Amino acid sequence: MRRVLQAAAFFMIFVSALLTIIDCLCFARPFYAYEYGRDNTAQKIGMTDEGLMNATNTLLDYLRDERKDIVVIETVNGKEREIFDQRETLHMADVKNLYRRARRVRSLAGLAGLFILLGLFYKAGKGQMKELPEGYRDGAVLMFLLISFILIWCVVDFNQFWLQFHYIFFDNDLFLLDPSVSIMINMFPEVFFRDMVLAVIICFLAFMVLLWFFVKKLAVSRNA
Repeated sequence: MRRVLQAAAFFMIFVSALLTIIDCLCFARPFYAYEYGRDNTAQKIGMTDEGLMNATNTLLDYLRDERKDIVVIETVNGKEREIFDQRETLHMADVKNLYRRARRVRSLAGLAGLFILLGLFYKAGKGQMKELPEGYRDGAVLMFLLISFILIWCVVDFNQFWLQFHYIFFDNDLFLLDPSVSIMINMFPEVFFRDMVLAVIICFLAFMVLLWFFVKKLAVSRNA
């Protein structure tokens, strides 16, 4: 039972870390600037780089409750217009609700994982810290299975993965935007989200490696 609880605790910590990394990358302005520059996004839409980043900052500020709406006026193909339409506005409201739920899950998972580990080792004594690597490995196996499944699906058919993701987390089809009409979908084409997913996975794997070394060192030092 102890091993099962340890595996569950580490898995919850991994989930919390993954959601934290997603949160950080989703609000990393340099990532957006890099993607826009690489894909010439502003030029394709007919906006200036500054105008495009202003629209992006509007969306990100809205998601973090730093503004109440996503109303922003910019010049597109030589004409001033409101960047986001009603359908995009409604979809972003759904995204904002999903973001709030993800933050709650992140906090609860992280706290629960740490609480379980602290409780187990408080009762068992510091001599049982040698079990930490085993618990880590069991939890990591579960997480690697999940990450591997997502990664393989992304590589094989990212479009289908992205559609199914939205069908799971949204109860409407507002995310289906027309590229000939929607500026938002042209700001964030499939390649943008593919790069985002891959960046998240790379950062998360790096975190797991660092945590592994920390766990090993902690187990050795507590049992020396």
